[in-house]
Amino acid sequence: MKITYKTIKNTKQIDKPNEDIVFCDLDKKIFILLDGVSRDNINGKYPNPSPAAEVANILKNEIYKNLLLIDEKNDNILNAIFTSLKNANNEVRLYNESANLQFASGAVGIVAMIDKEMFYYAYIGDCYGRLIYKDKSITFTECQTKKISQHKKEYTSYEIREIICNNIEHPYAYGVLNGDERACQFIVLDKINLSKVKQIILSSDGMEDFLSKCSVNLLKSNNAVELLERAIVDNNEKQDDRTIIKIELEEGNG
Repeated sequence: MKITYKTIKNTKQIDKPNEDIVFCDLDKKIFILLDGVSRDNINGKYPNPSPAAEVANILKNEIYKNLLLIDEKNDNILNAIFTSLKNANNEVRLYNESANLQFASGAVGIVAMIDKEMFYYAYIGDCYGRLIYKDKSITFTECQTKKISQHKKEYTSYEIREIICNNIEHPYAYGVLNGDERACQFIVLDKINLSKVKQIILSSDGMEDFLSKCSVNLLKSNNAVELLERAIVDNNEKQDDRTIIKIELEEGNG
């Protein structure tokens, strides 16, 4: 198994730091990719240190700490991943309660583990996961912000953040790990047999415009760093933070 990953700062705003976080434990086969939800400028400047970046880091630390406790003989891995996200979301709640922010800071992301030939994952929000087979690519995640993105001009920022976010009853609802316990309703859990899978790509939404246009051969023949560099060449003007993990499985799959 070969793992490559990389993250780069956005080109939207000079003073806006990278709010994506990527973390891979190659020994435990744990993969964490998080994307902090952008904040508003304050007096014309982006807050730095960024609460979104701080929350993403809190989530990463808590998720990883919980996943290290998994007993592979007894624990259900999907349940353990869900619990790690739930506990991490609670840590974000504590952060937001003490931070005195205009609106709760949060992040979205995808968390995965590989055990034998099984790929276990959970995601919330608008991060992406792809399975690369011999001659096809399949996206196994669904963008939870697609509907609100199409209708965002119909709502104020307050309505989107406070009424629609994490409200499962709203037709344009989407999930964010921002300390709201309702966020757990938006966590999608599943597992995939990897016997025929060649590669796995996990990415933040900043990579999606590029990756969605790539051929299977291009996805297969470039590692994470190379794909990100190609994305920069393709378009580096006013782009969001971009983060990608590529997992190349053992030869013989498929």
